[in-house]
Amino acid sequence: MADKIKGATNFNNSLSQVELDLLATLLEPEDNSYPWNPYDEDTQAYFNQAEEQFLMQDLLEEEINSRCEGFHNQLDALWSQVETSPYYNCNTNAAVEVKLQKNLQKEFSNGMPSSWINLIAQKAAEIFNEKQPITEQLIECVKAVLPSLEADDIMVLARPLAYATRSGESKRVESTLANLDRDDNREWAALSEIEQAKAGLAVAYHALNQLDSFQSEE
Repeated sequence: MADKIKGATNFNNSLSQVELDLLATLLEPEDNSYPWNPYDEDTQAYFNQAEEQFLMQDLLEEEINSRCEGFHNQLDALWSQVETSPYYNCNTNAAVEVKLQKNLQKEFSNGMPSSWINLIAQKAAEIFNEKQPITEQLIECVKAVLPSLEADDIMVLARPLAYATRSGESKRVESTLANLDRDDNREWAALSEIEQAKAGLAVAYHALNQLDSFQSEE
């Protein structure tokens, strides 16, 4: 008896995994075995069932692909809504405004009150538009800090900057306006509105150029 058990053990050990799987398949109950006889009554039912399974698998894959495409389209639609939403634009403009204020403070804090610089930066970030004439944008920026000054008066001061933009002399004019010829001992409040407007135009012009460069970096 021991020799028989030992022989069976040696037989199992000598079989490969593939051979064991094949043996297990052959030893399966008849209900689960492959219908080798094509004339058997159950053969057609077996193949019909197998075909239905394949069809269901194809339908399932098609459904998954369709749902995936719909899901991705829905994500794209939601993202486009986020990009155009007031909340998204508000946060984006706020970040640009903060960055612009910091840059302008570094450039002009010695010649203009910080509150004025921040107001000009805020207005510039709010109205910046490449399609709008730069003269109109400059006027709006200065009106943010000098609301009592007439737009026509500001326009007269802003025209050289607008002309410089078209003629490629922007750096020279900006430098001239940024370094106003005034006594170092004079307080900002002691300057006339025209002098303050000139300084405001210099800051506004610089702010619009900065915004244009920010847009180019995106």
